Amino acid sequence: MAADLGTYAQLTNLKILVPHKSLDLITVEKHFLSQLLKSRISTIYVDEQWYRSKYPDINESIEQGRIKTAKDHYCQFGYFEHRMPYQIEVVEEWYLSQYPDVLASVRREDFASGQHHFETVGYREGRMPVANFSLRRG
Repeated sequence: MAADLGTYAQLTNLKILVPHKSLDLITVEKHFLSQLLKSRISTIYVDEQWYRSKYPDINESIEQGRIKTAKDHYCQFGYFEHRMPYQIEVVEEWYLSQYPDVLASVRREDFASGQHHFETVGYREGRMPVANFSLRRG
């Protein structure tokens, strides 16, 4: 990818990068960003069996030959669709103490637990299941 990266000026002329008045912000074209991220995303561990069980639509895509594996799906689509690559365990006490709104939801019985909240909406919202969380590599 580095060979066809282009210069900063070329990328801005092509509107792949759009600087903002604030020098701290740049809008990046989605497909360009996806390509830059793919090498990093490919290092994330994906539990093939769990992923296919959690997201049954993946099985159809594999059977129809649109993708080869659950890992392929995760790297091309799942990461960007906020799908979990494997079962992520929440440290319940920590999670509820960090997110008072979730604690209130659990008390109202909107969610059975912090784990249930995390799996249903918390992961998609970017909430952490435990202090200093990062996705497992492998």
